[in-house]
Amino acid sequence: MKQTWWKVFLLVALVAIIAGCAPTAPAAPGQAAGEGAAPAATVPPVIELDTDAAPMGADWMMTASEENPKRGGTLITAWGMAPTHFDMHQGGGCAGCAMMYNGLIMWNVADGYHTIVPALATEWSLSDDQLVYTFKLREGVTFQDGSEFNADDVVATFNRIISPPDNLSISGIREQLSMVASVTAPDPMTVEFTLSQPTPFFLEVLAGDSMVVYSAEELEANDFDLRGVTVPTGTGPFKFVEYLQGEKLVLEANTDYWNAELPYVDGVEMLHVPAWPDRGTAVLTGQADLTFNGSVDTWLEAQSRPEMVTAQAPCLNSHMIAINNEHPPFDNPLVRRAIHLAIDRQAIIDAFTPVWEPAFVSRWLPAASPWATPQEEVLQMPGYRPDKTEDIETARQLLADAGFPDGFETTFTAWTEASSSEVAVPAFAELMRTALNITGEIQVVERPRTNDVLSAGDFDLFKADIYASPILDPYPLWNLYLRTGASQNWSKYSNPDFDALLDELALENEPGARQEIINRGLDMLDENPPFFLIGFCAHSVIANQAVKGLSIENRAWSKFDRFETVWLDR
Repeated sequence: MKQTWWKVFLLVALVAIIAGCAPTAPAAPGQAAGEGAAPAATVPPVIELDTDAAPMGADWMMTASEENPKRGGTLITAWGMAPTHFDMHQGGGCAGCAMMYNGLIMWNVADGYHTIVPALATEWSLSDDQLVYTFKLREGVTFQDGSEFNADDVVATFNRIISPPDNLSISGIREQLSMVASVTAPDPMTVEFTLSQPTPFFLEVLAGDSMVVYSAEELEANDFDLRGVTVPTGTGPFKFVEYLQGEKLVLEANTDYWNAELPYVDGVEMLHVPAWPDRGTAVLTGQADLTFNGSVDTWLEAQSRPEMVTAQAPCLNSHMIAINNEHPPFDNPLVRRAIHLAIDRQAIIDAFTPVWEPAFVSRWLPAASPWATPQEEVLQMPGYRPDKTEDIETARQLLADAGFPDGFETTFTAWTEASSSEVAVPAFAELMRTALNITGEIQVVERPRTNDVLSAGDFDLFKADIYASPILDPYPLWNLYLRTGASQNWSKYSNPDFDALLDELALENEPGARQEIINRGLDMLDENPPFFLIGFCAHSVIANQAVKGLSIENRAWSKFDRFETVWLDR
């Protein structure tokens, strides 16, 4: 019966696409989707950040925004929870594990990640030449194994990231810190980061959840590789209890946490629920308190229930089709631009949203970024505009100029999940056929094999969804995924002009001049696309009304992996 339903749904979706389904304009910020309709992804507000403002002082401590928060109880969440290890600098896929640890600074959980606040560092300053950040460390902090925290731990942690030993597999976060020339400790409670060049987004990078501080003693005892340690010790608000693979991760409150006010709950249980409908159902039936990414149907059902809270949180990750730039004919920029112009992004979004998550047409940057092109302008541009008539005509001419006037055959790769293999990728393949006469078979792979397939280059077109920004500034995103030879440049994109633009952007601090460079970069990517960007997503949040302290309805973007300020009103 289930397979029959998917086939019927897919047939209906593809018929709508072939007929030229009209794109749905995003709702205005804060506007609810219509009754019975899929929730349109709202355009997130521009986030104004003053990350170099004076810190809040050594005595500042994070608390819930509500008055008189209650203590006790266990928060239960429902989403994918399948870490392979707990060394966060080397990946592992552990969403939520960051709360066993702290960084020097962090995004404020209580205000929905709109501001950067102190954590293991209580205050910081920047030298006049904007090259040296000095952090004063918090006194009296201990790791969960009882050892004392000091500057040696910070120096060992960050030197491990920026200059990893050969036995480690650290990428991504290392490139985010490529501007760091050295990390030193003038005294046991002071750390200095010396940069090779002024970097206006440095604090954004340092506040990332992966920038956790490990114990220097434990790092040295394990040859700096913590993948074999069951759970490396941390300083965070929660402590490890157990991990049942494929079932759940259980944490308990750290009663010796340096912020005596937090956490409010006794513990957190993160259930492994890989399917979007099951996540929403878990909250609706009381098996979980919160999911940050339920399915559309369960989100709409939650909207009708007074005991539930619903919201949409814009993502910094995207839906995209990786294109192997080393496989002919995709090594020709004309072919990639033809695809960029001709394929109806909104039609694909309309097809997969009911079984996946809302998304909005985006132009190479998350819409939450203050540097992004406003969406009302994006939707007027070639390749992004709803009326595809002129774009398809131009795209067909580009294919003819590239030597493929009659199209060609290729292969499409999808994940085994039905939302990918039975909806999103078939929809994309059908649009490729009808618009450009590009056809081919669909191959499926298990989602955990994504990196293996990408690393081996064993694909032509792969809906891999691996283009994700660590922060709001464009530079780390573009440098990580689009620079020639970068570790996450899975499409093997190589554009010397864009590399030069990245070098220019890295050296520019004045906001107006940076925006001009970014705009040129956006134009360059439209002209010579590395892959096909469908759009950045919005996560459909469902929570019980009892869940407080997380600013659920005011999230700057979808980050739900820290819960120190959560409390349960029951």
